[in-house]
Amino acid sequence: MDIGIIRPYEVEYNPEDVVDLEDAIRSLGHRVRRIYIDMVGVRFGRGRIDYYQLIGRSNYEELNVSGAILRHIGVIRDFEQFVHRLWVVRAFELNGIYVMNPVLNWMMAGDKFISLMLLAKHGLPVPDTVVSENMFVAYNTVKEFGKSVIKQIRGAMGFGVFQVDDADVAMHIFSYLTNLNKPMYVQRFLDKVGNGDYRVVVVGNEVIGAEFRRGVTWKSNVAQGARPEPAKVTNELSELALKAIEVLGLDYGGVDIAETRDGYFILEVNPTMSWQGFKRATGINPAKYIVNYLISKVKA
Repeated sequence: MDIGIIRPYEVEYNPEDVVDLEDAIRSLGHRVRRIYIDMVGVRFGRGRIDYYQLIGRSNYEELNVSGAILRHIGVIRDFEQFVHRLWVVRAFELNGIYVMNPVLNWMMAGDKFISLMLLAKHGLPVPDTVVSENMFVAYNTVKEFGKSVIKQIRGAMGFGVFQVDDADVAMHIFSYLTNLNKPMYVQRFLDKVGNGDYRVVVVGNEVIGAEFRRGVTWKSNVAQGARPEPAKVTNELSELALKAIEVLGLDYGGVDIAETRDGYFILEVNPTMSWQGFKRATGINPAKYIVNYLISKVKA
């Protein structure tokens, strides 16, 4: 069967992870189809949806795949572009092609606001969080929380994340975000045991392993210099990770969990996780699990 990997042509996003997926697809006797979301055309008429991909300047290829793995939709510069790319992926799903992770669930999980709010609604432990477009709401939140973390709602790898303990210093950040028409996402700072957090990797209904990312600063992202170490998956870590994936309707993901003196807290769920640090720490390559799970869904 032909299995697609959906990502943008415009930028190499997680290329090592994509190579792992392509190798896993080929090793199982299937064919790789590279689907570049910014090169796809969707054509529809009464009762049908077709899609094709531009090759060169004027040649096209039909995109007939049995299933697809959504890795990323690219660097977004405009709201209409963002929505368009979501609906391009949705067009595959509407034609009966299984996409993992499903694009609407992928979108929710990648948004820290809605994803953590859903987890909280289902009784899962998340940090105290306030989200608002009003800088004075955010300012008063820092005054209440004291030591706080300010994040992007859609961000990754710890870039653009601030730690503050002075509301007046934070106000400069909030003024900047207001001028960019950005909402403000403020969390109570967690004093993490071991100066790091766990990433528990789930595929299907199975926890395949976990790493502990020990930070060199207060950030515990591998991209920020944290050291990945193999970690034991306790029953509590496993239950939290599996429940988080279930609540968000994902097929696979990396669940980031911090341990504190007050117990465990889920920091976020990454539906497009990069796993090179996890692979080095544990010796486990998630790609084969992801591809096998996709094939099982296609054949179901």
